[in-house]
Amino acid sequence: MILELDRQTFLKAWNIAEKSAGTRNAKDSLPGILINADENSVTLEATDLRTSVKCNAQGVIVKEPGRALVPVVLLGSLLRKSASDTVKLDVNNERGLFIAGRSKARFNIIPVDTFPKIPDSAGADQICEIIAADLTRVISEGSIASSQPQDFPKYLGTCLLRTSESYIISVSTDGKRLSRAKVLCSVNKDFDLLLPAPTLKDLGKMIGGGDETVKILSDGSTAWFVLPEAEYSIRLIESTFPNYKRILNNDVHTTLRVSRDALMSVLDRVDIIARTNPSHIMAMALQPNGEIRVTARSPDMGTSSEFFDAIVEGGYMQIGFNVNFFQDGLKALGAGDIVIEFSDEEGQCRMTRSESDDFLYMLMPIRLSNQDAMTAEEIGDFSSYNDPEPEEVNAESNSESESESESNNAEPVPFDDVHQESQAQDSNEGQEHHDNQDNQENNY
Repeated sequence: MILELDRQTFLKAWNIAEKSAGTRNAKDSLPGILINADENSVTLEATDLRTSVKCNAQGVIVKEPGRALVPVVLLGSLLRKSASDTVKLDVNNERGLFIAGRSKARFNIIPVDTFPKIPDSAGADQICEIIAADLTRVISEGSIASSQPQDFPKYLGTCLLRTSESYIISVSTDGKRLSRAKVLCSVNKDFDLLLPAPTLKDLGKMIGGGDETVKILSDGSTAWFVLPEAEYSIRLIESTFPNYKRILNNDVHTTLRVSRDALMSVLDRVDIIARTNPSHIMAMALQPNGEIRVTARSPDMGTSSEFFDAIVEGGYMQIGFNVNFFQDGLKALGAGDIVIEFSDEEGQCRMTRSESDDFLYMLMPIRLSNQDAMTAEEIGDFSSYNDPEPEEVNAESNSESESESESNNAEPVPFDDVHQESQAQDSNEGQEHHDNQDNQENNY
């Protein structure tokens, strides 16, 4: 195979393939990119055994057709650091030659038969069409609540992509929180795609925020994301995602309307103390007159407490949260006014944008121990608190709760039976297969 390359133009396709070659983690990656050259076109193929890509390379003159599996890191470095705009790549069965002006580099190539067969989208059904920027956003927002479990239930490390009516919806959960995003698109058929969340997040970064149209296809075992110049494929996860609509409820005890940036600023300061507490917990007290107090304690560092004003509708409430999980939802909401609905002290907290329902973040609270809850004296700092004053916590109850405080703080209030049923179902599957997520993804 002999190719003449316009270096800068060819690098655009090379960069796409390189991101899918998994060069950041050598253990999980194949060290090469497969170049297929015929008389009319050149394609690049790469995979990290989770995501695969085929892309068309431009800026290439084919002097001699052929196929070659070239080392991704070495050839990528040569292409980027070359001083010449036009380079030549000459590869035979054993060696490769890179020529750039008066510079030459010889390198070993990898046997082509060691490269796995990448799934072909021929015969797959088209699910929908969506703008690249919209797909990137719905992936980013909808995958926030995923985790990376080493075992079952498998759905905790996934993100569900669902097409319904004129929307594509993305949903993820780690058992303590749930995120759901949706965006308009052209839907060909209603379909569910359960995909590994880390892989899907990487795909979103690779697709970027352009205005190209992305076609999503599936054959029931693999999903393809097809752009004009590239085609990505991801193996589906065999698991059952919970019925998230049953997990969510509409009960509202107290509603908070606030500037996202103002609340984020408060939590950033409170987190200075909260992060030194193993449970990373904060207590939030909401006063119906629009006054909010956030407090965090650490046995080693002390106490941090802040007041701020917002619109509060409903009854008084004191509730505990993991600060990081709460901040994750705020970050995803972006700038502007937001609405936060609280069911009760042990119920769901739901965050949405003030003027749109295109993103929902649901978080379960953490039960506050006597050690972490605000004292009667602190609650009394509210200037116009008219509800009956909470009972003073005596020294004896404090002493009894101290030994249990760490375990209480670390455990969030669980989801309802829907979550538990899905977890039990995946656990049963685990007894039969006992395969972790990565092993499933590594078999094309």
